[in-house]
Amino acid sequence: MIDSGSKAGLPPGTIVHTGPKRVDRTKVRIIDYDAENMDVLPDEPIDQCKPCEDEGKIRWIHVNGVHEVDKIEEIATNFGIHPLVIEDIASTMQRPKIEILRDSVYIVLRGFTYDKKQDVIFSEQISIILGKGYVLSFQESADDIFEPVIRRLLHQESRLRTGETDYLAYSLLDLIVDYYFIVLEIIGDKIEALEDEIVNRATEDMLGGIYALKRNLLLMKKFIWPLGEVILRFNRDEASMIEEETQVFLRDLYDHAIRAIDHIEIYRDSLTAMLDIYLTSISNKMNEVMKVLTVISTVFIPITFLASIYGMNFPIPEYQFQYGYPVLLLVMLVISLVLLAYFRRLKWI
Repeated sequence: MIDSGSKAGLPPGTIVHTGPKRVDRTKVRIIDYDAENMDVLPDEPIDQCKPCEDEGKIRWIHVNGVHEVDKIEEIATNFGIHPLVIEDIASTMQRPKIEILRDSVYIVLRGFTYDKKQDVIFSEQISIILGKGYVLSFQESADDIFEPVIRRLLHQESRLRTGETDYLAYSLLDLIVDYYFIVLEIIGDKIEALEDEIVNRATEDMLGGIYALKRNLLLMKKFIWPLGEVILRFNRDEASMIEEETQVFLRDLYDHAIRAIDHIEIYRDSLTAMLDIYLTSISNKMNEVMKVLTVISTVFIPITFLASIYGMNFPIPEYQFQYGYPVLLLVMLVISLVLLAYFRRLKWI
C-alpha cells in the first residue's frame, strides 16, 4: 500500500498513485455507439483515447488500473480534464464527491463486490467523468464491473443506445449501487447464519466474525453515506448536462442509496444485539462452570473436614472402634448424597 504521505509537500495537481501496489498493466477499452451502430475496441493504445471524431456518437472509455499515472494523465489531458481531477483519480481513498466543472462533471465513489473464492468483500475507487459526447470511467482493479452495461449496449433497442451521456453515467452509477445490495444481501445471510450458531453454541471464534462484519458495514457506510448528496447534486447539475428524462432515474437512484444506508443501519443494530447475545451466552456458560465447581466444592468441604480430623497426629476415640473407618465413609457418602439431592432440587445439576 502506497499511503498518502508520499504526496506531502508536492504542489497541487501532482499525480501520485496512493492505492495498493499493482503489477498488472493498465487496460483501456473504447466503445463508440449511437442508436444505429456500436463499436467495441478492447485494450486500445493510450494514444487512441481522444474525443470521438464521428459527430453524434458517444464515446465511452473505460480504464482498468490507475496505478500507471502517466497513462491516466495522458488520457485525461486529451479530454481537457483539470489537473486536480486527474490527481484525485490516482488517489484511491477519496471520499465520494462530485465536481461540476465548466464543461464536465467528475464523480468519484466506492464500489463493493464479493469475492467468493477468498470469501472477502473487496472495495475499490471508481471515477466517472461526464462530458459533451463522452464518458470516462476509471477503475482500480483489472476486473471489469461494468460488463452488464456493455451487454445492454449490445442490444439496439436498449435505452442506452438512444440516450445521451448523462444516461450512460447514470447507468454506471446504478450498477455500482446494485452491487451494494448484492454485498449487503451476502452480509445479511452471514449475520443470520452467525446468529443461529451463537444461539445454539457460542464459541470464541464467533467474536472475530462479528467484528469482521461490523468493520465491513462501517466501511460501506463511510463511503455510501455521502453518495446520496452526490446524486442530488448530479441531478441539479448547474452545467445543464442532465436531461429531464434522466432526472427521474437519478431520483430513483437516490432512493436506492438511502435504502442501502437503511440496510446497513439495520444490520449494524443486528450485530450489536448479536454481540450482546454472545456476551450473555459466554457469561451463562461461565456461570454454569462456576455452578459445577461450587457444587463439587460444597460436596467435598464436609468430607474434607471429616477426613482432616482423622489425619491428626494424636489418638482419638474413634481409633478404638473397630468399624470407625467404614462408619466414617458411610457418613461421608450420606452427606454427599444429601447435598447432591439438595442441589438437584435447586436444579443446579
